[in-house]
Amino acid sequence: MLTIRLAEPADLAAIIAFDAFPGDRIIEIVERRMLVLDIDGRAQGYASWQKNGCIGKDYVNKLVVSEACRGKGMAKQLITALNTVLVGRVFISAPGNNISAIRLLESAGWVRAGGIVGLLPLGEAEIFFYRDLWPEQTS
Repeated sequence: MLTIRLAEPADLAAIIAFDAFPGDRIIEIVERRMLVLDIDGRAQGYASWQKNGCIGKDYVNKLVVSEACRGKGMAKQLITALNTVLVGRVFISAPGNNISAIRLLESAGWVRAGGIVGLLPLGEAEIFFYRDLWPEQTS
């Protein structure tokens, strides 16, 4: 069974198994800044955010699903569920060469805000998106 819920410390071991991002996820979990995609009691993806992390607005800084869940619409379900924990204008970004992430964000209703060159190596642009989230949104 698939559920999307706030992460718990017990999810950390499963997250570490598929998470390629540096850093310590336990802080995000303890501060209640992470949703997990739970399939049959095991975390298979997550989205985490920084409060006021982008020009004073909440910023989704990580969206990750396990290899087994990629290409199945799971990341879209996870990002769509952000309206259960975040309200107002929210930002997210993706490297300009990550076509899959850009397509996902556009298909989930995120609006391209622009790009910044110089954040990533080799002069590649980081593309920023925003969406106004409200609890009643379902798509």
